[in-house]
Amino acid sequence: MRKHVGGVVGARLVRELQGIPCHAFQPCDEGTTTRQSIACTRSFGKPLSTFPDLLGAVGAFTSRAAEKLRRQGSAVNTMTVFISKNKYGIEPPPYTFSTVISLPVATDDTSDLLRHARIALKRIWQPGSAYTKAGVVLAGLETAGQQQLNLFSTSNKGEARAKLLQDLDQLNQRFGAGTVQFATAVIPKGKQPVPWLGNADFKSGAYTTNWDELWAL
Repeated sequence: MRKHVGGVVGARLVRELQGIPCHAFQPCDEGTTTRQSIACTRSFGKPLSTFPDLLGAVGAFTSRAAEKLRRQGSAVNTMTVFISKNKYGIEPPPYTFSTVISLPVATDDTSDLLRHARIALKRIWQPGSAYTKAGVVLAGLETAGQQQLNLFSTSNKGEARAKLLQDLDQLNQRFGAGTVQFATAVIPKGKQPVPWLGNADFKSGAYTTNWDELWAL
């Protein structure tokens, strides 16, 4: 068979197309398949220069990363926030600015992460500069409910708070991402469209999931 399909690689490709896996998924050293870090980064559709617009973008990315965090049952103790300028523009380097924040106690609460993200953004934002990309990276993941506390801190996440976050995630899963948001990630009234969304002018149509975009000959 191999000589007819191009050797070992071709044979594996044929088997994969037939539904026979040739490469098993390898878990991490702990025997789990959970992520060791979670990131949400995006390029903007147009450059952003005002702090509220950048805060909205970073807030939206932080909220998205927090949802992923709760989905795998983790809490985070280290957050990195970065913003980038256009490296092909007229401004001199450096083009990317980042800062790392160590949280007092690992958390999966979106409101806690948003508060620290705002502090981080204040450190690196420069008035008068235009930015084309931003991102949030969560690292130092711990198992939610088993966070390492320090001497002066206690977990501020009670059952009511946990239920609130669970309901928020369920609403967004049922009715679409962004249905329920924290105020930081909500654009001001009358300001359309969302300034930090990327361009999608040339994206392919949703031929199989949207009635209005069915492929017609």
